[in-house]
Amino acid sequence: MKRKATALLAAILMLFTMLPLAGCGDDGDDKDNTPNYPVEVGGVRFVGQPSKVVCYSSTLVGIIYAMGYQNQLFGRTANCDYKEADDLKACGTPDNPSVDLLVGNKVDLVIADDTMPTKSVEDIQAKEIPVVIIPRAKGRASMVEMYGALGACFKGGNTGYNKGCDIANDIFAQLDDISRLVEVEEPWNTCVILTSDLNTFATGDTLVSAILELVGGFNVAKDSAEGEYALSDLMRSDPDVIIAPAGVEMRLRAKSSLVGIPALDNFRVYAMDMKVFDDQYQGVIKGAWRMAKILHPNVITDDIIPEGMIDKQEDEDVFID
Repeated sequence: MKRKATALLAAILMLFTMLPLAGCGDDGDDKDNTPNYPVEVGGVRFVGQPSKVVCYSSTLVGIIYAMGYQNQLFGRTANCDYKEADDLKACGTPDNPSVDLLVGNKVDLVIADDTMPTKSVEDIQAKEIPVVIIPRAKGRASMVEMYGALGACFKGGNTGYNKGCDIANDIFAQLDDISRLVEVEEPWNTCVILTSDLNTFATGDTLVSAILELVGGFNVAKDSAEGEYALSDLMRSDPDVIIAPAGVEMRLRAKSSLVGIPALDNFRVYAMDMKVFDDQYQGVIKGAWRMAKILHPNVITDDIIPEGMIDKQEDEDVFID
């Protein structure tokens, strides 16, 4: 899954070099002594809280709601699938933002992730509207930075930043709890296919890969990047388990080149809705429980899974070895 991040590299690098350094993950009593403003995030200097923000990322919109900062949101990307944000103004898409609407409504900040095209960013900036690019998480550290950056945008370099870090660290604390449950289990060689067209995999630079390994799977595509992993690589890696969107198993079985893969021979291809990971709040926790139960159902039993973490319809196909 190639990103259009090359042209935005400078802004992205600034995101991680300009954020406040104190407080993240620090439970000390003195972490609130640092003033909130001014603060700089992604090359944008804040002297106070923005009041009219548009976000062009469904993932980031969900996190903003999770942090309780939705009152500062004016608009969203038109293709936002975060239902709680339906009442926000649709302001175009990352590929085609409604710049005139942003100007006419005096939007004072635009937030987007690293998939927003450079031209879109430049078109908005040309109207003197600041744009902060916040890369989506690919692992523990980048998730903490993502949450911290969003918090700093909305509530400043101390209050907001520290709140964001605390929420992200709590998410990984819950993932670590799952990890401890399966730490003595065999780490199954696993391939995670993210799209039903077989073109995008959970390579080593994805958050899904990090979660898979936390819950007791070894990612056979760990050494690949940007979602690219050929079916010929799949044949060579001999995964014991394949986790993929519904319908992928039949497509795999239709390919003669994949005959002999253990996951196919032993009927260990498991359907999972990969969109759950687009929600980088509760979604990643739900996805982790689902993967953990697929791989280790003798350990991850119904009585220890928190209510609402696994869709009962999905919960039918787990294996016991």
